[in-house]
Amino acid sequence: MTAHTPTIFASVAWVALIMAFCLLVVGRLDQRDGLLTAGAGLMAHALAYVCFTFYGHAPLWLTYSLPNTLLAVALAFYSASIFRINQQPVPWLSVFSAPIILGLLMILLLDTNEPRMLAASGVLMVQCLLIILWAQNHQQPGGRAHLLLIVGAAVSLIGILIRIIAIITGLTEDMRYNASNLRQSISISIGTVTVMMLSLGLVLLSKERIEGVLKHMALRDSLTDLPNRRAIMEQMDSEIERARRHGTPLAVAVIDIDHFKNINDIYGHLAGDAVLKHCANLMRQRLRQSDGLGRHGGEEFLLLLPETSREGAATAVDDLRNYIANSPTRFGELSISQHFSVGLWCGIPTNQDTGTTLLAKADTALYSAKKAGRNTLKLAEDINISALV
Repeated sequence: MTAHTPTIFASVAWVALIMAFCLLVVGRLDQRDGLLTAGAGLMAHALAYVCFTFYGHAPLWLTYSLPNTLLAVALAFYSASIFRINQQPVPWLSVFSAPIILGLLMILLLDTNEPRMLAASGVLMVQCLLIILWAQNHQQPGGRAHLLLIVGAAVSLIGILIRIIAIITGLTEDMRYNASNLRQSISISIGTVTVMMLSLGLVLLSKERIEGVLKHMALRDSLTDLPNRRAIMEQMDSEIERARRHGTPLAVAVIDIDHFKNINDIYGHLAGDAVLKHCANLMRQRLRQSDGLGRHGGEEFLLLLPETSREGAATAVDDLRNYIANSPTRFGELSISQHFSVGLWCGIPTNQDTGTTLLAKADTALYSAKKAGRNTLKLAEDINISALV
């Protein structure tokens, strides 16, 4: 079915204008959520299609050169939104080089026919490919919004390819913006799909990023940026299940900074915070990627060492203890020494073992280490509980 081409242009412009209004209303000037940038792109998109509707009734620069350049500007804004949504610097030169090049080509090729059309289609095609690439590279973990961006850009590529094939095969007249035929109807109608898919994709990408940030904040300790108590306990439950399933040893260590209250009392709470951050950073540097470390509360940390024997875990934790004891915290002009006591449990979890029970065993060993004079390591297997009572 063939539709009136100027009517299709007007319909796409109307859809883009509505979507632009929604994003510009929702977007905030003080938030780098990418919605204002996406809204600006939709405004350029709408204005381009408004100009197209006057093709054949106004100068060529106004109905062909300007609107195609505006389309390139719109795609540039969509690309910039991907970076802004992900809180990354926008490569403005790379993003907006395409509309600048296209604008110059439209000026140079204004009096031509096929070269002008091929130049416009070629630049817009490159921009769509870049959107696909950037959307793929900036997808949110576990998210699917980038798929809308990829599909939207891919659909736009199909519309551009229809135009290019028609021009190459000598059907240039069929692709004039005032011509109404099936090929033209399909090519231009695709613009509506592109507008909706790209705008919704950017909105959902922003939503996924915000949800990711909130989840990160809910599971991270704000001071040390380590997993908080809830997160490290969930990881511990997972490691216990995995160790039980594969029959591999798991080491659980409870680490407590010795005399931390004295550090706060002598140097102040800001210095105490600096000590906690310093110790967290030191431990992160010395651990394997597969190890788990979280702030269990106050000056206490929980360390998980998967697939680690009793001897290996004891050696690793004791080396960590010595390393921290020999790496004082710099706080202003002060050098604050710190050391910790640690209780360690290691073994293959049984069906009766849970995060709570293993934590209790490691905590009992920690109490033994403190009773033994601190700055030492005690193994849960070596503890005589009755002697601690």
